[in-house]
Amino acid sequence: MLPQPPTSFVGRERELAEAQSLLAGSRLLTLTGPGGAGKTRLAIELARRSAADFSGGTSFVRLAAVRDPALVPVEVAGSLGLQDSRGTALLDHLSANLSGRELLLVLDNMEQVLEAGGFVADLLAATDAVRIVVTSRAPLHVAWEQELPVPPLSEAVQLFAARAAASVPGFSLTAGHAATVGKIAERLDGLPLAIELAAARVRVLPPEAILERLHDSLAFLVSNSRDVRGRQRTLRATIAWSHELLSEPARRLFLVCSVFRGGIDLTALEEVCSASGAGSSLLDPVTELVDHSLLRRADRGKAPRFAMLETVREFAAELLADGQEELVTRGAHAQVFWRLVEHLPRPPAAPNRAGLDLLELEHDNIRAALDHLSATDPGTALRMANRLSGFWSIRGYFSEGRRRLAALRDLVPDLDHEWLDALTCEAWLATDQGDRTAALPLLERAVERARAAGDQAREAEALLCRGRIRGITGDPAGFGDDIERSLALREASGDPAGLAGALWLAGAAAHYQGDGLLAMQRLERSVALSAEVGLSVIRARALQLLGVVRLDNDDISGAKVALAEALPEVLDLGDRFAVPIGLSGLAGLAARHGRPRSALRLSGAAAAYEQVNQTNRPQFMRSTLDRWLAPVVAQVGPAAGRLQDEGREMPLDEAIAAGLDPRPEDPWHVGTSPGLTDREREIAVLVARGMANREIAEQLVLSVRTVETHVGRVLTKLGLRTRGQLTAWAHQEGLMADVRGDVT
Repeated sequence: MLPQPPTSFVGRERELAEAQSLLAGSRLLTLTGPGGAGKTRLAIELARRSAADFSGGTSFVRLAAVRDPALVPVEVAGSLGLQDSRGTALLDHLSANLSGRELLLVLDNMEQVLEAGGFVADLLAATDAVRIVVTSRAPLHVAWEQELPVPPLSEAVQLFAARAAASVPGFSLTAGHAATVGKIAERLDGLPLAIELAAARVRVLPPEAILERLHDSLAFLVSNSRDVRGRQRTLRATIAWSHELLSEPARRLFLVCSVFRGGIDLTALEEVCSASGAGSSLLDPVTELVDHSLLRRADRGKAPRFAMLETVREFAAELLADGQEELVTRGAHAQVFWRLVEHLPRPPAAPNRAGLDLLELEHDNIRAALDHLSATDPGTALRMANRLSGFWSIRGYFSEGRRRLAALRDLVPDLDHEWLDALTCEAWLATDQGDRTAALPLLERAVERARAAGDQAREAEALLCRGRIRGITGDPAGFGDDIERSLALREASGDPAGLAGALWLAGAAAHYQGDGLLAMQRLERSVALSAEVGLSVIRARALQLLGVVRLDNDDISGAKVALAEALPEVLDLGDRFAVPIGLSGLAGLAARHGRPRSALRLSGAAAAYEQVNQTNRPQFMRSTLDRWLAPVVAQVGPAAGRLQDEGREMPLDEAIAAGLDPRPEDPWHVGTSPGLTDREREIAVLVARGMANREIAEQLVLSVRTVETHVGRVLTKLGLRTRGQLTAWAHQEGLMADVRGDVT
């Protein structure tokens, strides 16, 4: 999905035409130029106008807040609705899902992660229809690349007029000051951002006064600017000029804003300002920065939120680094986001929906805080990472979380109990990906260290996680032993939150071992206890599994009640691991309720969702689903594969609606094809048996002309061209399965 710019697109028709021409002949187009040249705005417009040429859609990836090149593939995957990868490189995961897809991918602000250029080239090499537009201050210098420098805006005068009119309603480009505006545009080298900053001054200065100040002060600022060249110096000087016009409180606030990434919440900004000594009365300074176009309102949610253009933020960050307050300000920012997460539960628990959404919104700020604390206070950074593990698990940031935890464990003494927690948290994320090889050694150390310390709570956590990975990968004995021991420790401790999580997986273990009654009892306790202590993730997962167990114990109505309540909760939480388990339950419900086509389509939908999101259903869930589907597959015959393939293409909401639909399906007929009449199906079978039109006419007592008409209609309805294709289709549909002489 493309972002919606807050202002209209002005000019650039020549550049757009050239970019479209280059994109048609190249799979990688890099728009280069200094910050503020309008690269992002041009890329958005290019993607918007080219969207019709890409049947697979367009995707826009913001990279301005990313500093680690390794996160570029993660951000790309997230923009496409894919999450991380399991056991294979993320590049392989992306290329597998993009194979044959005509997609336009826009990577915005790559200059600070140019090392990820190799990933871009590899992605193009691994796909055949993906095209990529990059915006960067420098080219990537990789294979496939076609560079297009973004020149000064030839319509700079019109841009000034449009932005001035937005600041001062009624402003128009009169003959009296048209020449003056032209000189302003020339003085600013046609840089869109510089022009927008200057145009914002019309609130207090007429164009003639703006030009005079540009002549008087901009030359001085350019000559004293840092080691940058050409138009970039002009832009920085323009930002500096806007900064010079600010009041002292607004200047202080300008510097503080630079430590934020991915957006600035007003309350968080107040906390950072107060802690860093920059003042706490922000309404007027914020308004001043917005008026000067140095801060922009970002409408994302109900709370006031703001954003800085990356070029402006970099300028402010350099000013902050030149002073004495950088360490204090960055430390205050890190503490604000540490306080946001310090009371979050560790896996298997996780925040509720509101908490998960807030962490998603602030993820770039959290990353910035972790980066700062990793260098200045690794102990706090590790505590912060442990408490983010539930969020990383539910929302699919598996590999990023594992990397963070592993790196921080190397910086913290292994005697710290947070170090022990990090072993289990890292293993939990590896388990989400089904990575037994990585998870088990971590958990062996965790169990051993917890027992040596006499820490039964942490031993219970590690055992629960070890049982989980054994259950997911098909080790029933290890699964049951670890989970039962963890449950016993939790029962003895009296900790309701820990007990709720243990009961959830203990219910799964009992089901795996064939004790359906015990499984239901444990899961019902887990659901009730989770609700009591406010653990929405565990409750939704336990309720969903309760539906599966009830179904396996022939309680079809009870299974439907549980699944109908649990699946919407799972979706609302964004719990990617749990969705395919819920779809499997719905597939079983359909199979047991006489809806074979829905059952097969839902099983296909579950497999596709799991593949795209690189999660891993427990082995017992796979075995249970296969058992449920076996009679259906036998009933449907060769058409089963086609129905599962149809399910792979179903949108998630459509699949869930079909799974919960109580209406019975029409009676199944082998080879049922809604587009064909009974007579047309009859003739299709005879064609597939190799009979000519005259032979069919004789057998059915029809005229040859009538048979020819029917055959033509069948081919048209099915989108086929030849009798050979019709024969192959009939076999695939199972039409030939029950042919015994006469057609019935």
